Order: sequence, then C-alpha cells, then structure tokens
Amino acid sequence: MSKSSTFELDDWLDRWDFQAVADFDDKLKECEFFFDLISSETNRNRFRWLVSAFLNAAYSFFESTALTAYFRFTAPETGESVEDHEGLAILRNHVKVIQDAKNPKFVKTAGLTPLTKQLYEFRKKSTHHYPLSIMVTGEALPENFHFGDMRGEGVPVIPLCRDVLELIRAVYAEIND
Repeated sequence: MSKSSTFELDDWLDRWDFQAVADFDDKLKECEFFFDLISSETNRNRFRWLVSAFLNAAYSFFESTALTAYFRFTAPETGESVEDHEGLAILRNHVKVIQDAKNPKFVKTAGLTPLTKQLYEFRKKSTHHYPLSIMVTGEALPENFHFGDMRGEGVPVIPLCRDVLELIRAVYAEIND
C-alpha cells in the first residue's frame, strides 16, 4: 500500500463515527420496542400510530435481512460479495425474496405465508393508501383493538403483532445462531 493510500485510509477511519453504526440486531430491537409500546397503549390514536411504526419496522426487518443475505459474505480471493444461501432459504420459507437483475443491490420482499401476507397487506394499506382503521371491540385495551372498520369483521391487532414478532425472533435466531 502506498503512503498516500495509507493516509486516505487513516483519514477515513478517523472520520468514521463507529457509534453511529447500528448493531446487527437493530431491526429486531426496533420491532420489540414498538411492540412493547403498543402492548400498553390504550389511546386509539397513539395506538394506531405505534402499530403503523411496528408494521413498518417488521417490514423493514424482512427487507434489510434479505438485502444482507445477498451481500453477507465476501470471497477472500476476489473481494466480491457472496450470497448467504442458507439465510435466503430461511427467509424464503416466510417471504418472497426478489433481487432486481438489472440492479442487484435492489432487493424486494413480499408476503408468502398467511401471517406475512397479512403483515405486508396492513403495512401497504397504512403506508400507501390511508391511515389504519382501528376499532375498539371491548373494554380490555389494548387487547380489544382490532384492525378494520366493520364490526364483527376486524382482526385483533395485538395477537397479529405478537405472532409477527415471534416470527421475526425465530427467523433472526435461525439465520444468526
């Protein structure tokens, strides 16, 4: 390495704020953070906003985990990225993972199982169409908050979010342990 490239590397390392780099499990922690908040929130508006944040964090978990799987390893001989085939296989049990052929750094996911399809559908509606509709179906809040606006047809929010969080924990553990 030449003296100038060493200097550039030293300058780059000096400028890098390592504390700003999120931990590898940050998306999991983000999901847990928002689930903890919705688990005790009884105000419908705040609950709706926190659920929206949870749905986005859960969606982001799958998106960022898929992207990471495509670039998780580096070939020592070439320095090129190598896919984590096992990690992608684990993800593909739950979500569709699509890599753009023209732009390999663009990876997209979509719901595959009934649970992830529900997650992606509620997230898509609340992000791209309109705010979440949240009904109160009983006095025990937040357990009696339901997605929807038609009595008798709602989906209980807390159980769905709990199932999503359990899935995320399981996927994270299977890929990283």
